[in-house]
Amino acid sequence: MSMRAAARLAGVSQGAPAHHFKDRNGLLAAIAAQAFRDMVSLRMTRLDSVDANDGPARLRAVILGYVEFAQAHPARFHLMFSPQIVRRDQYPDLLQASGASFQLLRNAVALILPGARVGTLSEEELAFAVWAATHGLATLTVQGRKLPISATQRPTSSQLSEIVVQFCLAALRGPAAPD
Repeated sequence: MSMRAAARLAGVSQGAPAHHFKDRNGLLAAIAAQAFRDMVSLRMTRLDSVDANDGPARLRAVILGYVEFAQAHPARFHLMFSPQIVRRDQYPDLLQASGASFQLLRNAVALILPGARVGTLSEEELAFAVWAATHGLATLTVQGRKLPISATQRPTSSQLSEIVVQFCLAALRGPAAPD
């Protein structure tokens, strides 16, 4: 994408994007920041239909909303994490928007954790692990990868999502208490 192409698509003068975004990198950072805000909005809509005290349902809603956004907007999803945007730390709007997305996940993770931390990992580290599993799933499903779980079936993206949700819930709950 060029600044000229962006101006043409927006129906403005060729100099208008440069006035608002300085350069192509600034424009891409603004697009990525809006994508993060849109993803948070979608996930919040999912959370609105879930009991505020139902930790597993809230984590499921946040994870599935992430995957749903990625599948619905693959180009935007790719841009959000793309190395095309250099010097990300120079774009406070992008940092805030991506931070809000992570905080949403972290809040859902916190509802699942038992009174004490699981093992030696902090809440933030556990949230990162859940994000890594969620992001990996979203990336694989967006790329259309068919992952055989067994020799006889190829699970749908919904089935794969449920596997990841169940895995994350089990990991966050920690070892089962002996009977």
